[in-house]
Amino acid sequence: MDEILVPISDPGESQWATEEAIALYRKGVARIHLLNVQRPLPRHIAQFFSGGDLRDFHRDAGMRILESAMHILDDAGIPHEDHVLVGNQAETIVRFAQEHHCREVVLDNVPKGGMLSIFGLGSIGSQVRHLMQTQASDVTAPEVSGST
Repeated sequence: MDEILVPISDPGESQWATEEAIALYRKGVARIHLLNVQRPLPRHIAQFFSGGDLRDFHRDAGMRILESAMHILDDAGIPHEDHVLVGNQAETIVRFAQEHHCREVVLDNVPKGGMLSIFGLGSIGSQVRHLMQTQASDVTAPEVSGST
């Protein structure tokens, strides 16, 4: 079964990202992974909370962001797995895609060729594309889908 990764960092991305995932799913049955990556809290703030409280905080915040996408997929009758991780957004997305052998990664708009995208700067999608192109790996890099 093919794996499709749909990273969502903002609830506003849910509609187009899930529509893209649904289209890919219908081309051939696949497992859809919804992923939200939370930035870690600064150390000077995190020190006042237990590890469990921090995990709960990040999980709750991430699930709120994924909620709209989850409802769209549920309404379409498409199964999905939901994940919330903490770390650098682009690096965590690439690592997740590699670890789960994702065939497709649904990202934001395709870069227009500006200087920022050449160096892997700018949007999270640009950073993920850059990391996927530059990382040396024995694993075949997943295809990247995006809005146009």
